[in-house]
Amino acid sequence: MYKVEAPSTRIKRELRRIPPRERQRVIKAIEALKENPRPHGIVQLEPNVYRLRVGDYRVIYKVFDEEKLVLIGRVVRRSEKTYRGVKELFG
Repeated sequence: MYKVEAPSTRIKRELRRIPPRERQRVIKAIEALKENPRPHGIVQLEPNVYRLRVGDYRVIYKVFDEEKLVLIGRVVRRSEKTYRGVKELFG
C-alpha cells in the first residue's frame, strides 16, 4: 500500500474551490491511489509523473515506488494552463 501526500497548502486551496459533489469524487480518486498508483486511464506526463482524470478535474501526481509514496502536485479543472510547469511541480 502506498502513502498519499499533498505537501503543499495549495492543494487544500485547490480542493476547496471544487464544488462539494465533485470534490468528493476527486478525494475518492486520490484515496484510491493508495491501492493502485497507476490505475487504468491515467496518462504519463513525465517519468513517474501522471495525470488522473476525474470528470472535468485533473490530479497531477508523482509516484515514488521505492518509498511507496504518491505525491500530489496539483488538482485543477482542465484548462489550457493545466499542464504548464509540470516539471517544476516536483522540483
